[in-house]
Formats: sequence, C-alpha cells, structure tokens
Amino acid sequence: MTGDRPARDAEEAARRARIRLLEAQLEHLRRETLHLTHERYRLIYSASGRLYDFLRPIERRIADAGAALLARFRTAPAPAAPSPPAAAAAAAPAVAPVPARRLLIDVTATARMDAGTGIQRVVKEVARACHDGHDFDIPVVAARCDGGRVFAANAFVARLTGAPAADDAEIAIAPGDRFLTLADSWNAFDELAPVFDRVRAGGGEIVTCVFDLIPELHPYACHESTPPRYRAWLRRALVESDAFLAISRTVAEELADHVAAKRLPHRPGLKIGWFHLGADLATPPAIHPREAIAAAVSGDAPAFLMVGTIEPRKGHRVALDAFEALWARGVDARLVIVGRRGWLEEALVASIERHGEKGRRLFWFSDADDSELAFLYERARALILPSYAEGFGLPIVEAARRGRIVICSDIPVFREVGREGAVYVPVNDPAALAGAIEDVLAGKLTSDPRQALNVAWADAARRIVDLIAREDWLTRLD
Repeated sequence: MTGDRPARDAEEAARRARIRLLEAQLEHLRRETLHLTHERYRLIYSASGRLYDFLRPIERRIADAGAALLARFRTAPAPAAPSPPAAAAAAAPAVAPVPARRLLIDVTATARMDAGTGIQRVVKEVARACHDGHDFDIPVVAARCDGGRVFAANAFVARLTGAPAADDAEIAIAPGDRFLTLADSWNAFDELAPVFDRVRAGGGEIVTCVFDLIPELHPYACHESTPPRYRAWLRRALVESDAFLAISRTVAEELADHVAAKRLPHRPGLKIGWFHLGADLATPPAIHPREAIAAAVSGDAPAFLMVGTIEPRKGHRVALDAFEALWARGVDARLVIVGRRGWLEEALVASIERHGEKGRRLFWFSDADDSELAFLYERARALILPSYAEGFGLPIVEAARRGRIVICSDIPVFREVGREGAVYVPVNDPAALAGAIEDVLAGKLTSDPRQALNVAWADAARRIVDLIAREDWLTRLD
C-alpha cells in the first residue's frame, strides 16, 4: 500500500490544481457578467442608450436593404465537391515517400498581411534565419502559394534580410519536396490542396506546424468561434499531414496523447516532432521611444513587464490583483503590460482603463513595436508570466536572454522553457505572485536567467531543417 502513496499524492495534487483553475475561470466569468450587466443598465438608462434605441431599427433597415441589393448581383457559387470521408483521407499514400530533397516553408499568410502576431513573428524569424547564408542538409526556400501555384517568396525574404529586391519566381514541385505550413493554416487547406496533391505525387510529404492545443484542451479560454474552427482544422490536418512539428516538446507530447486518447483518425505512420523558438529579437532597442514608453520604466520604482495579448489564459487579472495587493501594502512597483486587446476581458480592460494607478504605476501599451518591446525588456526589473496554458512562452526566453528574472506559472511547458532559470508560482494565485515579487525586490528570491532555454532563431531554423531531413521525430503514430 505504501508504494501507492506517491501516485495518490500526485493525483490529489492534480485534482487540487484542476479545481483551482476552474474556480479562477468561474471568478473570471462572474466579473465579466457583472461588468456587462452594468454596461447594459448604463445603455438602457442613459441618454446615449435612448439614442441607440431610436437608431437601431434604422440601422437594421439599411442593413436589410443592402443585403437585398447584394443578393441581386451575387453569382451563385458552384457546388463544392464532396469532401472525402476521414477514413479515405487517412488511407496510405499511393506513392512511396522519397527522402527529403528540399524544404519549402509556406509563408503565404504572413507575406500577404503581417498583423504582427506571435505566430507571424515565428514565420518571419524562421524565414529570415533560413536565408541568412547558413548551410543546411537540404535546400530551404520560403514559398508562397497563389491559385494552386508555388512561388519563391523573394520579395518577402528581401524585406526580412535586407537583400536586394527580386521578383517572386515560380517553383516546380520536385520529387522528395517537404512542404511545411509554418504559418496559421486554419483557413488554408482548401487553397493548398492542389499543392499538397503535387507534393505527394512526387513522393514528398506535408508537414504542419502546431503552436498549441489550447482550443482543444481549454476551450473556455478562447473566443466562442475558435474551438469549433480549431476542432475542424485539427481533424482535417491529422489526415492531410504526414507529420506535425510542434513548437515545444510539451505540445508534441500533448498532441500524441490527445490523438491516442480520443482515437482521432490520422494518416498512418503520422510523425510528430518539435523545435524550440528563438529568443534573439532582430530589432535593436529603440533609441528614442515614445515618451509614454520611456516614462513607464523611468524613475526609481522597479518595473515588472508582462507581454502577451489580453485574454483569459494569460493571467492579466491575476497580475493586476497581485499588484493591487502590493500597492495596498506600500510596495512601490510598476506593472507594464504590452499586448493587444483580445477577447472575453471586457471587465479587465475596463478595470485597467479606469484604474487610479493608470499612468502612474500601471501602464498598458497595445501597439508597442519590436524595438519598443526590446527597450522595455532592457529596463524591466523582471518579467511576469502568470498564464495557465501556453504552447511555448516566448517572453520567457526573450527576457532571460537579456538577463531579466522571470516569474511565471508552474506549468509543464514553462518548466521546459524556463528550466532552472525562472521563479515558479502556483497557477491562478495572486497572493503567491505578490509574495514572489516582494521576495525578488527584497533579494530573498532570485534565479539565474542563464539557466533558461537560450536558443537563437538560427538554432531554431537548423533544428527544423535537420529534423525533417534526418527524420529525427519524437514519435510515430500507427
């Protein structure tokens, strides 16, 4: 019986952690509901609400008239060809695989429109590193697709590397090509289907990059439209792809376990591997940042930086609650948030915008560029990252590379990335986070950032190419 004690203790710890996460989610929803209720009452009883009641039927009539007009000129779309059933799509390829001869990295979405997201940063940095003159086992080409044709994305690469501009040249798919959908491929499979067919006809393979499984494992953390879209994408990707490439070993293992547990249809012999993201920002710190950026980290009060889109899983509410407790105890420290406004955080955004410390000890920059972010990294006392779900944790390595202490949630992927070079606190625990910040300020708690993962984008690119060229996969699924 004594031998079962560690297993029971581990199960109990996991159960308590799960309960704490669910309690935090319920509290988040309570605050959001309360905020939206107050906003509804404000609209109902305010002058602006009365005006909106008057304008709403007019707006509806205009919208209906516009829709009717469009319907008169809209050409009916041709009926779509029926999709093959999952079992047929998962059948073994007709052409035997050919050893990798060349790697084509799809950058189509980012080349069309760079929205500056974390995923697009990965695309740009990997593409840049692959075209910086390094020697690889196989040739690497950044590619974009248009109308079923594939082009070398020369203009895109020139913008990244500063090389002389060149026209995009069409690429002929060759036997053994590996086609890597590095960017967000959620809406791309239909467009890329002709390319996939030609790659496979030559014995090549399709490799899909997966950044995380959050919409599948934590659907309540996402916008309501995301989980069904992600679910449909994942199930199609599993039967369309010969391999998956995750941005951390944790995500690779989660994917393999999830496919097995749910018995999801997949291509026979599906390969799963991983690489780590780079930490070296290509842009140097801003010499003359905006006055507001400079003010956020000037003076004697230490600044704690938080980087990431404002969304439930990132833990911004946990951070704000922790700092409010610190300020109430007389601790003079600043919270500097860098990240775009996301979803399901109306109450939190309202709290930030109306906070008495905003502009004094609380700052939020939704539009900071890479050079301003580098400026803030260089001057922050530490990075805080209280997320409860992530695919990697890029801010950890970016901060550690600059010698900054990292205080983050104790979740598996952060242990993989932060290693012994970060300070870990329980998930969704503002009191624990506040205590860790106080201990860091007092010198009672420290870490050696040099022990954290330190990978350059050149290393990330080489890992991707070597893994694909040498078939160095973590696992294969029958």
